[in-house]
Amino acid sequence: MSGRPPTPAPLRVRTPAFLLDQLVVTVLVVGPALALGYRADLLTPPERTWAFLAAMAVAFLYHLFAEWRTGTTLGKRVFGLRVVADDGTPLTFRGSFLRNALRLVDGLGYWSVAVAVILLRGDGKRLGDWAGRTLVVRAEETGRWLTPPASV
Repeated sequence: MSGRPPTPAPLRVRTPAFLLDQLVVTVLVVGPALALGYRADLLTPPERTWAFLAAMAVAFLYHLFAEWRTGTTLGKRVFGLRVVADDGTPLTFRGSFLRNALRLVDGLGYWSVAVAVILLRGDGKRLGDWAGRTLVVRAEETGRWLTPPASV
């Protein structure tokens, strides 16, 4: 990577990557639930709460480990994106954890919080990126697709 700071990927590229990742998480949650015979219309309110929390845990873990280990998720990979530290170095576990811990806040209002923060800040960062000191960039900017995991 050159000596210049990384350039954030535009929302018009991040959005379809996000939508593909939402599809992946949906399959990871709904597939096993259907295989086990669960039907949302038959769940009691407490069971729905547990199902929601389980879905959020799957989404958190999918993004946490995929981004930490490779800097990318399926959606990011398909659309040529990756997550790096602010200085362009590979993402650390801490950075990935903090970035993804704020998904619940960033995701409020169908992700309108994240979009508003990205647009208002002007630096391509949602709250999770700010907390984790991370940035989503185009993969070609880093010069590589896969990197070994950074230190914890």
